Amino acid sequence: MRRLWRIGAVAIAALVGVPLLLLALLYALNSINPMQLAFLTTFEMYSDADVDVWVTPIGMYEGSGQYGPLPRYRDSFPPAWPAKAEDVYLPAGSSVRFTYNWDDVNFRHILVRDRTGQVFIVDTDKRGDLHGCCSPEHDRYRIPPLDAMRKAPPELIPCTRGEVVRWKVIEYK
Repeated sequence: MRRLWRIGAVAIAALVGVPLLLLALLYALNSINPMQLAFLTTFEMYSDADVDVWVTPIGMYEGSGQYGPLPRYRDSFPPAWPAKAEDVYLPAGSSVRFTYNWDDVNFRHILVRDRTGQVFIVDTDKRGDLHGCCSPEHDRYRIPPLDAMRKAPPELIPCTRGEVVRWKVIEYK
């Protein structure tokens, strides 16, 4: 009877453990997908603003013309768990690095929010169109003083909260 009990316990452990092990292995292999790694790039934003701000780098999604926050990856290996790069705190005079997957999005603007809630816009690269994406042209982007920036179009402000919006389609070659 004891032997039968052990065989049953091993069978139950195998039935539960093997699928969990396979799921963990599948997740780990997907995290280091070589095609995913081919499209990851890193850039830095540095602040010349005289006040603390919150930044949201946004891009135009390939094929749709919609705009939203860039898909941000952790600065680690494997570069897993993408999240949206939205409303990231940037103290005056400091910098922040972003790693993102440019395969499906053309990096176009940086939205900059101040403490009062005003949102400004900084243009970045003028590259890419609806049918193809380009990696960013530069690896550093300057956030100028607030009085040197123009106000962001109201249609883009929801991007600072992680939303994807429709806005005018601008294509560059």
